[in-house]
Amino acid sequence: MHISLRSLAMMAGLMVSFAAFAQPIPHPNNGRAFEEAFVPRVYMTLPADTMAWILQNVTSDREWHAQFVHVHNGQADTMHDVGFRLRGNTSRYSGKKSFKVSFNSFTPGTRWEGLKELNLNGEHNDPSMNRARIGWHLLSDLGLSASRTSHVRLYINGDYYGLYANVEHINDDFVERRYGGKAGNLYKCLWPATLEYLSNDPNDYKFTSSGRRAYELKTNEAADDYSDLAHFIQVLNQTPLADLPCALEDVFDVNEYLYTLAVEISIGHWDNHANNKNNFYLYHSPVDGLMHYIAYDLDNTLGVDWINQDWTSKNIHAWGDQNNNYPMYHRITSVPEYKLRLQVFLEEVNTQISSNAFVNRSLGYRNQMLGYVAADPAYPLDYGYDSTDFYEAWHVAAGGHVKKGIFPFINQRVGHTQNQWLAGNAKPILWRPRLMGASNQAPVKVSVVVMDEGTPTSVLLQYRPAGSTVWTSTDLYDDGLHGDGAAGDRTYGNQFSVSTSVTEVEYRFVAQDAQGLLGTWPCTYTTHSLHPFPAIVINEAQSANQNTVYDQNGDDSDWLELYNLGASSAPLVGLTLTDDPDTSQYLDHASFKLSSGGEFLGLYFLDNQGTYHLLDEVQIPALAPDHSYGRLTDGHAQWVVFSEHPTPLMPNAGSLKTEDKTAMAWMAAPNPFRAGTWIQSPENTPAQVEITNALGQVVQQFQGEGPFYWAGDTPGLYWLRITTASGVQVLPVAQE
Repeated sequence: MHISLRSLAMMAGLMVSFAAFAQPIPHPNNGRAFEEAFVPRVYMTLPADTMAWILQNVTSDREWHAQFVHVHNGQADTMHDVGFRLRGNTSRYSGKKSFKVSFNSFTPGTRWEGLKELNLNGEHNDPSMNRARIGWHLLSDLGLSASRTSHVRLYINGDYYGLYANVEHINDDFVERRYGGKAGNLYKCLWPATLEYLSNDPNDYKFTSSGRRAYELKTNEAADDYSDLAHFIQVLNQTPLADLPCALEDVFDVNEYLYTLAVEISIGHWDNHANNKNNFYLYHSPVDGLMHYIAYDLDNTLGVDWINQDWTSKNIHAWGDQNNNYPMYHRITSVPEYKLRLQVFLEEVNTQISSNAFVNRSLGYRNQMLGYVAADPAYPLDYGYDSTDFYEAWHVAAGGHVKKGIFPFINQRVGHTQNQWLAGNAKPILWRPRLMGASNQAPVKVSVVVMDEGTPTSVLLQYRPAGSTVWTSTDLYDDGLHGDGAAGDRTYGNQFSVSTSVTEVEYRFVAQDAQGLLGTWPCTYTTHSLHPFPAIVINEAQSANQNTVYDQNGDDSDWLELYNLGASSAPLVGLTLTDDPDTSQYLDHASFKLSSGGEFLGLYFLDNQGTYHLLDEVQIPALAPDHSYGRLTDGHAQWVVFSEHPTPLMPNAGSLKTEDKTAMAWMAAPNPFRAGTWIQSPENTPAQVEITNALGQVVQQFQGEGPFYWAGDTPGLYWLRITTASGVQVLPVAQE
């Protein structure tokens, strides 16, 4: 990738560094590994006597040498020496067993499609084989941590073993992709993980049950340091309830937990922390310093029940086990304001899970899988299910432990939830606050997510130089023009500047709703450090350069442009670009290519102590060939697609063609999307919209003033051709 530089004195090379964190929690592209447009085949080959041993020794986790072949749309990819074993708990004794494939067991560091391992789950208890998939999709739709998932056809030594759920493993790669930085401590929490306080000694939380730790550290095992977990449990349990919100929010992402709990209630995930002290992860992120709650093992949901409880009607405010002490659930939901926050999140979940797009996506997977289920030799082994049971599972209870069909469960749960609201209005919820920019020579960008029953009447950043007693307020906006993402996405943003002599600012976010209630974050204020680093920002980028610009070797490389906001030339010593952790230094080329399907870029400054400081970042959308993504003018907060005039080494300004002005007005949000996208312009300009797929086939048309809602087709890249009286815009959108 070529890096062009304007208004800069080039003093040193750029190198690539680690990935950074963005909002909402990033959900990686499915890629080949989790393809959903097809049902790929996986072939495992190993000695026949080894396979026989695996099936006879069902409790063993011993990994055996095997060959892995993945066939995707007719293209085979082979890994020659991988680990293969059984996985799961009760499924080890089932007729249809689950398997684990590990790519780095015998060759450390090896990955396939960026993955160390695959979980191939038989889903033998679920006649739909889709309950977990529906749950994971719901979490990712809402911007929460979720495993990627798809289905594959599994063959072992040439024999068809059936259809399997392919679920992303939660490990260090998983959390780094979603939370950024180098992996902190990741704890897998299984029964009996109550999170009750034992002592201040971190080692007391290393106790074992059933031959493994209840809180099993899955990263940084050599250090084996449980201090962060012990501190979190101490704050959770021993802080007086009146002081709990301020104390807990300093160490735990409470909003993320409540939102995930809302999902678990809505899908009836009873085999979790709140009802069975089981099946969750805790992750301590070094990026924000918080502990994060991650849902796990979502197959016993949406009508599957083993303990004779109707999970559609259980009260949302007494949903956890009321006979045992599970402090993460009981203490948090004992805070009156958190009860109201939970209702805000439940309303979000209800809207998504009831939408036509969500329902139709799930039915699409049913139709896609039906023929493969009919041919699955292991599908009937445990409960005698057949393809009729599979097809009807969305609407009909299968009997036994499957008490309800998927859609009846959802409809009943939504109805009961709405009848269980507490009276009252939540304060505006301020979530995922960010200050981005470490230089006091450049504006500091700010953003915060605000959620409420309605639209807040005002959102502010209040800041002051450290030591000052005078607060300055800056309005934050959700209009797509202030570095806040898309208009109406509930991320509010703006930027502010301070004197170049200021090295630390104190700040807080404040939001007010229509009822006059104030939400603040944090309880008092927090600080942000500033340094005399160069005032350099990412200005423009092109991920599919074909004819726009050529480098000194005549190559049409992808490129990005940096811009100096300052009045004098700036050295590039210490600047690093994020994408790949292990590349060498280059003069004006980075060793990675930008993805035309969308790419995150971050610009950091590496100081003399080896610390990285974020200067700037951008999420580049999917781009058509020879389109670029850049700031509206040099250094401007708003980013736009330049469809006709990418401007490498030229100002992002000047006279624009009519088509370009139109391009700045029309947008699709969300993009990428999973469950539908809105196509609109701020002025509701009359337009004809034609949507084509990668083969050039027209899949949808709209006409009128908009906005237009497109539920999507199959995952892939699409082109929106938007024709108005003043011109034409071509806008790429990606369905995941």
